[in-house]
Amino acid sequence: MSIDLVEPTSDGALQISIPSETVSVVVELELFEDDDAPNYAFRIVGDTTVTIRRGDRAEPCDLTEFFYEEPPLIWFVDGSSLEGNEHVELKVHQPPYDPQKIRTWDWAGTNIRKESQGFTKDADSVQARVIQELLKDPAYAVIFDDDGKGELADVVAIRLVGEGDIPTEVILELYHCKYAKGDAPGARVGDLYEVCGQAQKCISWMASTERQTDMLTHLLRREAAAQEQGGSRIERGTSEELIRIREISRERALRVKVFVVQPGLSTSRASQSQLELLSVTENHLMETYQLPFAVIASA
Repeated sequence: MSIDLVEPTSDGALQISIPSETVSVVVELELFEDDDAPNYAFRIVGDTTVTIRRGDRAEPCDLTEFFYEEPPLIWFVDGSSLEGNEHVELKVHQPPYDPQKIRTWDWAGTNIRKESQGFTKDADSVQARVIQELLKDPAYAVIFDDDGKGELADVVAIRLVGEGDIPTEVILELYHCKYAKGDAPGARVGDLYEVCGQAQKCISWMASTERQTDMLTHLLRREAAAQEQGGSRIERGTSEELIRIREISRERALRVKVFVVQPGLSTSRASQSQLELLSVTENHLMETYQLPFAVIASA
């Protein structure tokens, strides 16, 4: 199950969506006073009834009750967070992200409002452009389209470091892509909320060496499912190469690099809020598991 913010704004309702492959439910957080004490509740938007199980044998409970007991952590652009009705401000404010660190691409020929290439491999999508750029580099052993619910990233690129049959290191590059909410690059902080959130979720795979190797198992499962439908998610490489790399990762160091790709971000006109959000994301990844972070945008 994944959780995403719905159209986040500085003064609008706090809504989150819980999507599956076929349906999506929206839940809204309400803050209020109860007997002169602050309280909160989660309400499902609409008439849908949703239950959740904590295990295969557990009794189902109402999703709103589950969220009241285990509220999701919501991060804001300034690095503060909200868990239920407990707001925690960032103790140490990081300087804004340095715009000179942003990698600028020329997006001519790309529809920056189209995110995914899909099974038809739409060449004018943001994701397809990322894949085509990566294919120019022969150093990548595997380039993988992981777009979809439960994704590791929209695009995963793998390179091996070292010579001989047993490399010394496996590098996993995770590219999180997002479409622009306007026809031209600008300073819309909304263009970055979701993609930065996706980037920060990467830490869930870093808890142990076994968990990190699971990233490669995840890709193999996704490829097997795609082949059952007559397709493939692999843009370069083979399933056999993925299996080999997974086995190598059990014995050698596996390093992860995280990329945010948003052509709707204008490097020259980036707003303070956008740069603060990028800084918070970079700091979060570095402080937790020392994950390098990079941004690809427009000039």
